[in-house]
Amino acid sequence: MNFRAVTFSAAAAAATIILTGCCNHAYDCKFDVGTPSAKVSVSKAKAKVKVDGVIDAKEWAGASIYNLDRTYRFTPEYSTPAKVYAHTSKKGKDVEPFQGGTVRFMYDKDNLYVAAQLTDTDIMQFATENQGKSQGTGDDLAIYLKPANSPSYWEFHGTPNGKMSSFFIPTRGYPANPNATTVIPGMKVASKFQKTLNDYSDEDKGWTIEFAIPLKQLKKAGAVFKPGSAWTVLIGRINYNYNVKDVEPQYSTCPETPSNGFHNIEYYADIIWK
Repeated sequence: MNFRAVTFSAAAAAATIILTGCCNHAYDCKFDVGTPSAKVSVSKAKAKVKVDGVIDAKEWAGASIYNLDRTYRFTPEYSTPAKVYAHTSKKGKDVEPFQGGTVRFMYDKDNLYVAAQLTDTDIMQFATENQGKSQGTGDDLAIYLKPANSPSYWEFHGTPNGKMSSFFIPTRGYPANPNATTVIPGMKVASKFQKTLNDYSDEDKGWTIEFAIPLKQLKKAGAVFKPGSAWTVLIGRINYNYNVKDVEPQYSTCPETPSNGFHNIEYYADIIWK
C-alpha cells in the first residue's frame, strides 16, 4: 500500500520551532509545553458514505488524508532494559520497521465517518463479540473524540474482523462503565483485510476500516458535534505482529504524540470544519 505524506512535514516542524522559540531537541519542539495543537480537517460529505470497509474515492472525495505516526516510547530512557531494547534508538523511537497507515474524516447530518488504510504483514484479532477489550486481543484502531471545553470524551474501537466497541469516559481519572455491554445505537464498523486473519505462517498486506459514529450520541460528552463547535480528536492504532522483536505491539497515532498513552488529551488534534 502506498500512503501520501500530507501532514506534519518538515516545513510544519520548522514552523513549530519558529512559534515556540529555541528548543534543544525535536522531541521538545513537537511536544513541549507551549507547542501548538495539531489540526485535522473534517470535511462535509459530498456523497452518501456506504460503510462497507471499502474506501471509495467518490464517497471520500474532498477528505484530507493524514498519516499515522509511530509514537515515542512511554518508558523513560533510564529504566529501559538494555538487552530488551537493544534495537531501540537512544532518543526513544523504535527502529523496528514501522507499518504505517492513513486516516481521513467526513461528516453529514447524521454521522461522523472515519476511514483508515493500514499496512499490516500479520493481521490478527481474536475478539469474537462487540463491546470487548479488542485492544488487548489483536490489531485495533481507536477513535477518541473530546469537546475542547469538557472533561468528558468518547472512545470507539474497530478491528480487522469487523468488531466494534464504544465507551463513554466521564473524565480521564474516572473509569468507563464496565457494565456498558452494548455498542451505542447507530454505530457501524466495516473492515476488509488482504490475505489471512490470525495466521502468522504467511505474510499479509493490510486492512481497511470504516466507521460511522452517530452525531446525536456524542453530545453526552458535553457539546453538540456540529460545524463551529470546538472538538478534539485522536486516532490510536495498536498493531500486533508475530515478527516484531519488541516486547509490545507497535503504537501509532494521528496526530503524532509523545507516548503510547492514548488518553493524553493534551495532544489531541483540534478539529477544523470544512
